[in-house]
Amino acid sequence: MPETIPKSKFVNPDARVRCLTPECWGDLVLFPTGNTDQDGIPEFANATLCPLCMTGFDLDPDITDRDLFLRVSWMRANPGEPLPDEVRPEDIADGGGAGGASDGDGGTDGGRP
Repeated sequence: MPETIPKSKFVNPDARVRCLTPECWGDLVLFPTGNTDQDGIPEFANATLCPLCMTGFDLDPDITDRDLFLRVSWMRANPGEPLPDEVRPEDIADGGGAGGASDGDGGTDGGRP
């Protein structure tokens, strides 16, 4: 049975978690399912795969995908600032949603984690 990682561990500016496999230096990322909510915020799969060692991990949905996305977007738009208890789309610099958060890459990925 694969090890389970809480989705909340991905709440960081890179939206990545170091692979749990000993001696692996890979980063685990979130995979969008292709579904979005009414505001265009993506839904993420409840599993991930290390691109280096190919070990799969289940993700425990201890946080909603919406909250995860908004928190990561807020952290990217407000580097160094403490994360508030609640983040709403309108709290993000450009208004939130799938294309509203800036992650500093010039908009090439719509601000997605």
